[in-house]
Amino acid sequence: MPTERFYRLPDEKKRIICSAAVKEFARVPVDKVSINQIIKEAEISRGSFYTYFEDKWDLLGCIFEDSQNRLREFCRMALIESDGDIWKMLEKLLLKTLDYCSGKEQFAFIKSVMCHTGSEEILKGFSERINNAYGHKNEEIEHWIYENTDKRLMAARDYEEFHCFFQLAMFNIAMEIKAYFEEVPVERIKERFAIKLQILKYGICNSGSEGRAGN
Repeated sequence: MPTERFYRLPDEKKRIICSAAVKEFARVPVDKVSINQIIKEAEISRGSFYTYFEDKWDLLGCIFEDSQNRLREFCRMALIESDGDIWKMLEKLLLKTLDYCSGKEQFAFIKSVMCHTGSEEILKGFSERINNAYGHKNEEIEHWIYENTDKRLMAARDYEEFHCFFQLAMFNIAMEIKAYFEEVPVERIKERFAIKLQILKYGICNSGSEGRAGN
């Protein structure tokens, strides 16, 4: 993870460095990313770079940390906009995430990382490192969502049940975002996600069929 010296930088400087990195990771395959190009674009010295990060993988982890922060904010905004309706919140969250990923540079950056031969191990490693360092933030936003969700709209009896449900929902959003980068049409993604939400909402056993038909 980045050093404390990086975290003490002004927000604008951190943004410039991360933006330069995204631009470079979007420009070429991950293995060919040039630190020289990043420091040139960010207007920092090579020495400064290595006081902030161990290597380009450390910098990439920093970008994914920022993405997690954005995701937490997306969740908060989507639930507020949905007046506590968790189902509308999840629909909005998918659309917000798709919109975020649709920017030309952002799309090229994420696709470049995902297409790397070791992408699954890379992303798993980043996820574990970020969760170990900032897992409490993810837990806090999940508790916040639970507390601010209209409980009349779901049958979760307590936070533990809600946690299991929410993890399933977020996993399905992640799978649809992956499909987006595999060039599945957006309309197909929306339709498929709506079906998944119906299954999460009503189940797929016979006792839930009336609820689905009446929705």
